[in-house]
Amino acid sequence: MTYTYIADNQTLAEFCQTDATLLAVDTEFVRTRTFYARPGLYQLHDGERTALIDPQAVTDLSPLWRLLHDSNRICLLHAGGEDLELFQHQSGALPARVHDTQLAAAFLGLGAQLGFAPLVEQLLCVSLDKAHARTDWLARPLSAAQLSYAADDVIYLYPLYQKLHEQLAQRGLLDWFEQECEWAVKRRAVSVEPALAYLDVKNAWTLDRQALGILQRLCEWRLNEARKRDLAVNFVVREAHLFRVAERAPLSLSDLNRLGLEPMEIKRHGQTLLGFVQQALAAPETWPEPVRRLVDYPGYKAELKRIRGLVEQAGEESGVPAELIASKRLIHQYLSWKWRLEECENNQPALLQGWRGELLQSRL
Repeated sequence: MTYTYIADNQTLAEFCQTDATLLAVDTEFVRTRTFYARPGLYQLHDGERTALIDPQAVTDLSPLWRLLHDSNRICLLHAGGEDLELFQHQSGALPARVHDTQLAAAFLGLGAQLGFAPLVEQLLCVSLDKAHARTDWLARPLSAAQLSYAADDVIYLYPLYQKLHEQLAQRGLLDWFEQECEWAVKRRAVSVEPALAYLDVKNAWTLDRQALGILQRLCEWRLNEARKRDLAVNFVVREAHLFRVAERAPLSLSDLNRLGLEPMEIKRHGQTLLGFVQQALAAPETWPEPVRRLVDYPGYKAELKRIRGLVEQAGEESGVPAELIASKRLIHQYLSWKWRLEECENNQPALLQGWRGELLQSRL
């Protein structure tokens, strides 16, 4: 199939005048040292035409954003989480409606995290060349083979979706599938609160309140710094090094050196790190409560086993794979709500909402 390589504003505006309500969309990007992904190519297929849009050459992408933000259109993605983050950052909003073919495949029992190429081969009997998956999409010029690879990702996404949609309809799962896609988009709209970033640090549960008070300030600063400078968080200061600072509460640059921080980290941020240590030590009333792990709660193993049993039963009765109904993460979210946040009635966990709630609420 042919495609149009778009490198100017007028051609993009003309292409985006499509009347199609179903748009297969993909992105190629690079994300190594940066906090935000850097787009190298946007791919679009409307059922008849395919466009490869060069964001390095096109200076006005607003026609593309209007298409994606139009609630009368459905954007087709496959495993679109990172694509959604890219759209959010580049356009300021998420697509209005998204259908994800990886989720569709999961509902049909084809695999919870099935990749695009294996799914295309399984359902369309087409073997895609994935040789260019590791391409530097910011480099120019892109070769004909690289562009063809990028075009295939949306050209075959269209018929793939149509086949999956038909099977979902036959099994009466379309409504649940659409709910799940909507939920997936909403999750991407929620960003980490800097003041809570310390909770994602490995082994934070081992720290006492003083150390957590330090770690909280350090992680909040690092996340804000990473966003401001568009730099991956570990290229600001490594997580393991923040943990050591929180644990040891150094009071001087020589103390920092003894903790094994990288010389450049100390040169650039040493005084800042020490400042946050001093702030925390001076305000014990602000220290967070110790982090309690679910696995340490009495009865955790028994309750986890009980819920998994209920989920397996619900899966057998509904025909929806148990791993899609309730991953371990979702079960943990439910237990956290049940054991710690029962007063938050308006903040129900995912297992009690939507299609999952239909299956599980009476059982739980």
